[in-house]
Amino acid sequence: MGFFNLEEYETVEERLIKFWKDNPEGRIITALLDFSGSRFIVRAEIFRGSDTPVWATGLAEETIQGRGVNATSALENCETSAIGRALANAGYATKGKRAS
Repeated sequence: MGFFNLEEYETVEERLIKFWKDNPEGRIITALLDFSGSRFIVRAEIFRGSDTPVWATGLAEETIQGRGVNATSALENCETSAIGRALANAGYATKGKRAS
């Protein structure tokens, strides 16, 4: 089992640039599935075009923490993570292993 290497990680921003270049009519929809006290669950759906079926999905869970990004931006972090996972499921994570 290999370890995750941050140097091989493509940011969500980098993957979004590739996605929009390949799919200028594409769209991404996110939905808050659950907010239970301090926990968020977000689902992202990726579409190749305006009238196409869902191409890939991604789920993410984040918990509000006392420090770090999740102290102030847990929901935003969760949404970005869900989009990143959906992009990875669509094949936009080519540099290395996927972050879990």
